[in-house]
Amino acid sequence: MKLLSTKKDSFSIISAILFLILGILLISDPDGVVKFIAVILGAIIAISGIAKLIFYKKNKEAINNTNNLTIGVVLIVIGIITMFLSDAINFVIKLILGGWLIYSGVVKLVLALKLREAKIQTWYIPLISSAIMLICGLYTIIFVNVFGIATGIVLVIYSIAEIIQFIVVPKNINPDVIK
Repeated sequence: MKLLSTKKDSFSIISAILFLILGILLISDPDGVVKFIAVILGAIIAISGIAKLIFYKKNKEAINNTNNLTIGVVLIVIGIITMFLSDAINFVIKLILGGWLIYSGVVKLVLALKLREAKIQTWYIPLISSAIMLICGLYTIIFVNVFGIATGIVLVIYSIAEIIQFIVVPKNINPDVIK
């Protein structure tokens, strides 16, 4: 008797392969992937807005139907903005992440200086940490989408582990029955 279906096995390996491809793409071109996702997300939002407008048109006599008109127009505008300003969205994400790293680095720098004034011998540890955070923050803002690359690395590691498990673990074992 087979305890796991081949559909579950097929889905597992297919999703692992898709995540592996996405991970590799994120590592190689994180900005391009973020732009692509922004365009797809913008299209989905705009299509949702169009659906709301169609619903409004079909149900003009319904009470509170003006919400569908308002929401539909707003969703279309947001979708178009998202699609055409994907570069700006990517920049904002980089700016927020880099800004947070810079802020954290400055906080650690202040801590290091206070520890030095208090004559604590390990004051240099937060100083080193501060320098690393400041450099990473500037690097994130100026050069590359570090968050996208890190996400890509995690996806690749997950996918490889999932594929290895798919190959190594017997297909007829149900983990729910193992004691």
